[in-house]
Amino acid sequence: MESQQKFKVLFLCTANSARSLMAEAIFRHFADDRFEVTSAGTDPTQPQPEALQALSSMGVNADELYSKGLTNIDIADFDYVISLCDRARTECQALCGENQFIAWDFADPVSSKKPDAFKKIAHELSERIKMFLLILRKRSDRPKLFAAPHEFFKVLSDPLRLQMILMLHKHGELCVCQFVDATAMSQPKVSRHLAQLREYGLLTARKDQRWVYYRINPALPDWMVAVIAETAEYHPQQTSQSIKDVDNGCV
Repeated sequence: MESQQKFKVLFLCTANSARSLMAEAIFRHFADDRFEVTSAGTDPTQPQPEALQALSSMGVNADELYSKGLTNIDIADFDYVISLCDRARTECQALCGENQFIAWDFADPVSSKKPDAFKKIAHELSERIKMFLLILRKRSDRPKLFAAPHEFFKVLSDPLRLQMILMLHKHGELCVCQFVDATAMSQPKVSRHLAQLREYGLLTARKDQRWVYYRINPALPDWMVAVIAETAEYHPQQTSQSIKDVDNGCV
């Protein structure tokens, strides 16, 4: 029997004392044996006690966490390298292949004066990591967007799917009825394409009362985000449609 592919994930920040360390523990908490995860810092210090406390309050094991440097880590061994601060992004992106580097933007709880800063970041990391794991788990039977660039362009080769992606880039978040109104396409057709984009990992969704709202997946690699942004800039006509307010007749 063919062995199951393991995904190796590395979280990076400067000190490896809070964000990346929490991300390592949270990822391990939600992941199964198909995944390997670690974290490191470009200038490691020591774990922040508040970070460990925030993890413990969530029921996440923090007993074996320690700050690590990049000295004994080969970035090329990892399928995904995720930076959690601007300095790590600047220093490490050049060492990674374009397809495996992802930059996540989370505020530094160490510099925050809010008493719940560490718990807030731990919660936000938890939500982002659960979504990322969902995408990775689907890779075994879905096209590999993150590892095969041609699949990304194949998905966006459909005019309606491209238009909806560009609309989301402009407006941030839209529901099915807003797409239907703006594109003049049938609701079943719009829903089918949105489901495909979500299955491919390009979109995330949330439900609010009667409506499901879609947005571009914040875990997309930088190069995908750049392609979408530049396409939107050079083709503004794709997003020139007016968007109906959900509270004014959208059902």
